[in-house]
Amino acid sequence: MDALNSAVPVEPGSADGLLRAAPNASRGYKVGDYARAAHDWYVEPRWCVEQLADAVDFAGHTIWDPCAGGGTIPDTFAARDIRTLASDVVERRPNFLDGIHDATAECAPIWLRPGVRLSVVTNPPFKMAEQITRRMLALADHRVCVLQQLSFLASAARHRLFTEFPPSDVLILSRRPSMPPGAMIAEMGAKAFKGGTTDFCWIVWTKPHDRETRTRWLSPKVAA
Repeated sequence: MDALNSAVPVEPGSADGLLRAAPNASRGYKVGDYARAAHDWYVEPRWCVEQLADAVDFAGHTIWDPCAGGGTIPDTFAARDIRTLASDVVERRPNFLDGIHDATAECAPIWLRPGVRLSVVTNPPFKMAEQITRRMLALADHRVCVLQQLSFLASAARHRLFTEFPPSDVLILSRRPSMPPGAMIAEMGAKAFKGGTTDFCWIVWTKPHDRETRTRWLSPKVAA
């Protein structure tokens, strides 16, 4: 996803109707204390996706982001000459999405052609991440890569997911990313990406699963 996530809190806009960063957005917070971005649209910095693309072999794959948001993930892979597909529940860029699609839906989108070597790369909303992951594991024929908070790995509620479907790789982002709401980026541009305080990782499932899960720490040094 162009990061549908819950990493950075915001407060309601002032009279001008714009979203403002919550005063303590750089510190710990309770999600319920803040207004949430519409559709949980939070945007990961591109370097997060670049690090995944450097660490995992996607040669010959078609990459589908079912929570594409503004297009960070598809744009990153397209720049590497890898075919991409993008969908979401809302279109935020004119003529960008291959279709409107709910990633939790039981049916596959009609434009998802059979016979494609399909891998999914996405950053789904935290509260729907397990549901979307399970759905994508049923649809993708090679890899499913999900960007989530590191705490997503440590949960009794998700123990069943990880035992039924053990990941092939867990790629820990050694640098904490900032994931501002999409509306804040429209207002502030690159200045919105400041002060990441939450640990994230890429969780990668590979078919067939034929080895123990491997954990790797990605470099804290990222391209400017």
